[in-house]
Amino acid sequence: MATTILAGSEEIILKGTPICRGIAMGQLFFMGAIDDDIPHFSIPSSCIENEIRRFREALKRARDDIKRLRSQLEREAVPEAAAILEAHLLMMRDPSLSTDIEEKIRLHGKNAESVLYKMIKDCREKFSSLSDPYFRERSKDIEDISWRIMSYLCEKKQVGLSEIPPGSVVFAHDLTASLVASANRGNVAALVTEAGGVTAHAAIVARAKGIPYVSSIPFDQLKEAQNECVVVDGRTGLVIINPDERTKDKYVKSLEKLVAQVDALDKLGSLEAETYDGFQIGLCANIDMDNELEMLHQYGGKGVGLYRSEFVFHAFQRFPTEEEQYEIYHNVVQKMHGLPIVIRTFDVGGDKYLMDHQPPPHEGNPFLGCRAIRFLLKEKIIFKAQIRAILRAAVHGRVSIMFPMVAGLTELQEAKSLIEEVKKDLDKEGIPYGKNVRIGCMIEVPSAAIISDLLAAECDFLSIGTNDLVQYSLAVDRANHAMSCFYTPTHPGIIRLIKMVVAAANKHGIPVTVCGEVAADPRFTPLLLGLGVHELSVASLYLPIIKNAIRNTSIVRATYLAEEALKLTTSQEIQDLLDKEYQEMMPEDSFYHC
Repeated sequence: MATTILAGSEEIILKGTPICRGIAMGQLFFMGAIDDDIPHFSIPSSCIENEIRRFREALKRARDDIKRLRSQLEREAVPEAAAILEAHLLMMRDPSLSTDIEEKIRLHGKNAESVLYKMIKDCREKFSSLSDPYFRERSKDIEDISWRIMSYLCEKKQVGLSEIPPGSVVFAHDLTASLVASANRGNVAALVTEAGGVTAHAAIVARAKGIPYVSSIPFDQLKEAQNECVVVDGRTGLVIINPDERTKDKYVKSLEKLVAQVDALDKLGSLEAETYDGFQIGLCANIDMDNELEMLHQYGGKGVGLYRSEFVFHAFQRFPTEEEQYEIYHNVVQKMHGLPIVIRTFDVGGDKYLMDHQPPPHEGNPFLGCRAIRFLLKEKIIFKAQIRAILRAAVHGRVSIMFPMVAGLTELQEAKSLIEEVKKDLDKEGIPYGKNVRIGCMIEVPSAAIISDLLAAECDFLSIGTNDLVQYSLAVDRANHAMSCFYTPTHPGIIRLIKMVVAAANKHGIPVTVCGEVAADPRFTPLLLGLGVHELSVASLYLPIIKNAIRNTSIVRATYLAEEALKLTTSQEIQDLLDKEYQEMMPEDSFYHC
C-alpha cells in the first residue's frame, strides 16, 4: 500500500504518543505493510513431504536471521534487545511450532504459506480480544517470527531498516521487534507509527537502541509524497513535517544540547544519587530480564526495585516449573553482585492467561477481575511453586518478595501465610532457603492507598505503581489514546494519595518506593522527594537522567515544592509548577524542553 504525505512547503504538526525520548531530523521514508497476498492451493499427497521440507528450510533460514541480529545487538551492547531476540529463538526452537504447522499441512493438504497464514490470523484474533495492552502486544512476537518465515516461503524479501537511505525517518503502520533490531542508527533517524504502544517489544528495542520513536500518529491526515523533511520530538510526541527554517534552527540547537547532555550523563555512574545538600536517595532499576543488569551496574544503580517475573513466560509460553524458575532467579540474583533485588510475583490472570492454561470465564472488564494476587491465591499450586523458587534463590543474595495489585488486608495476610506454609515445607524437606526475605506489596489501587496504614503494619516496604494507580483512581484506561488527556499523574488526588502512603509508611518505619513512569520523569523527581519518597526505581536506561535530576535539587527545596503542589487544585496548575521548577533547576536540559 502506498502511503504518502502532503507535499509543499506548509509546516504540518502532528501529535502522537512519545515512545522513546530524543530528537531527530531527517527525510521521510514510508515502509509498506507486509503483503497479505498469500497463495492458497492444495498439495497432492505425493508432494506433502516435499512441502514440509520447504517449510523446515524457511524456518531454518528465519532462525539464522534472528541469530545474526542477536549477535549484532550483542556487539552493539544492546542487551535488552538481544534478550528479546533470544526469546524469539526459544519460541522458534519449540518443537510444537513446527509440529503444529506440519500436521496441518498433512491433515488439510494445503501449501505451507496458507497454513502459516491461518495460524497468524488465528493468533491475531485471539490476542486482539484481550484488553491488556501488554499481553496484546505479545501476539506481535508470534507474528514477527511467522512473517519472517513467510518471507522465505514466498521468496519475497522485505526491505530491512538497515537497507534504507541514511538519515531516514521511518513511517510505518506498525513495527516488529526484529525489524527495529535490524535498524542502523546511521540509516534510521527516528520511527513514527500509527499503532504500537510503550509495552511493545518493538518499543523496548527502540528504547534500548536509543532511537527516537513516536506512535499513534494518524496517517489518514497524510497525502502522497516522499522524502519530505521531518522533525520527530520523542519528548513531547510531536512530529513536524515540512518544518520551516525557524523550527529547524530550534531543533538543531536542541539536538546539540542533547548530544552534550548524553555525554555528560554517561559520566554519572560512579557518583551518588544524592541532592546537592547531601541527602541520599535509593535509585534502583526496573528490569524484565537479566541482560538489563549490565546497564544497572554501569550507571551505579543501588539494586533492582522491581523484577517483573512474568517475563519468564517468554521463554516457555507456559507457567514454568519450580526448578525452571529457580534457575532463572538464581542466575539473576548472582548477577546482582550483592545488590538487593525485589521480585514481584506473577502479575497474570484476567485477560493475561497463558497458552497451556485454561482461559478464565469471559469478564466484561478483566482489569477488574481475577488477576495478579487474586489469581495467585486462587491458583495456589502455581503460587507456591513460585514462592519456593524465590525463597530458594534467596540463599544466594538479598532478595525481597513483592505482591502486585493488593486491594485489601486479607489478600496480603493470605499471601504471607502461604509463604510461612512454604517455609515449613522446605524445612521438612531439608531444602535451604533465604530466612530473611523482606515482604512488600504494591500500592496500585485506591483502596490500597487508603488503607496503606494497615498494609504497612504487615509489610517490610511498600512500592507505589503510579501507572495503575493513576488509571484506577481516575477511571481512565491509559492505553486508550482518545482518553489520554484525562490520564494525568499530576491530578491533585494522585499527589494526595502518594502523600498518604508515605505518611502511613513513615508511621510504621518502612520505606516507600515509586516504580511507575513518573519515577523516570525528571520533572517529577523534586516533587516525589518532597512528598517523602526516598527510593525510586526506573528502567535502567533512565538511571543517569534521574540521578542527574536528584543531584540538581535539594531536599529542602523539594519539600517546599511538595507543600506548594498540595495546595493547588488542578492537574494543570501542578504540571505548570513542576515545569517551572524543572526549567529553573536544569535550564539547559533538552530531554523535556521544546
